[in-house]
Amino acid sequence: MSITIEDLENLSTLARIDVTDEEKPKMLADMQAILGYISEINSVEGSLSKEVNPHHNITRPDVITHETGSNTKALLDEAPATENGYVKVEQVFK
Repeated sequence: MSITIEDLENLSTLARIDVTDEEKPKMLADMQAILGYISEINSVEGSLSKEVNPHHNITRPDVITHETGSNTKALLDEAPATENGYVKVEQVFK
């Protein structure tokens, strides 16, 4: 694909970029180089399949290992203050 000075002027208007007459030849050459590179990339044959990777996440099944409340007494015994089966803390809002 080739880009012309008119295309460059249209793009600069759409992008609201002021391009001086001195800058246009350099910018035109840069844009043609970019488009040539993109064209080269598009011409490469290949597939987008995933490569075989020996690294993968190893997870364990989510299994309940303790009965609910089995550690409650031990935790409450470690708390500095308890009341009616709850940890007692200072009032936050006064």
